[in-house]
Amino acid sequence: MKVALAMRSEFIQAVSELAAEVWDFHDRWDVHGRLPESPAERMRVRRPLLQEELRELDAELEANDADALAEEATDVAFVAIGHLAALEELALDSIRTVVSKNAAKSHATHFIDDSTGKITRRNSGANEP
Repeated sequence: MKVALAMRSEFIQAVSELAAEVWDFHDRWDVHGRLPESPAERMRVRRPLLQEELRELDAELEANDADALAEEATDVAFVAIGHLAALEELALDSIRTVVSKNAAKSHATHFIDDSTGKITRRNSGANEP
């Protein structure tokens, strides 16, 4: 269990560093200054970036190279965090809402749907055990 706790701390630190670099990257390249005003338009402009990273992740899945796969998964996270940064204040409440909703999920309220791997609300009609 100590390994898992150490890994948890390292993981949280690494993701925090990733988010900080997203912010700095956007600042360095004036990403916010070049985006449209509308949140929907901001996402439309950024969507191809995320789609490209997902295609690269898919390619690494086919290549079965664990190191490259981890790097591509991190690239996906970098761009996804960039989407949140591009939403500015809108993202802050949304991040807190999503964190809160996921923290409230428990074995009493949800189950893992074996057919999809998705954590699903109990009594949803899905393949509940």
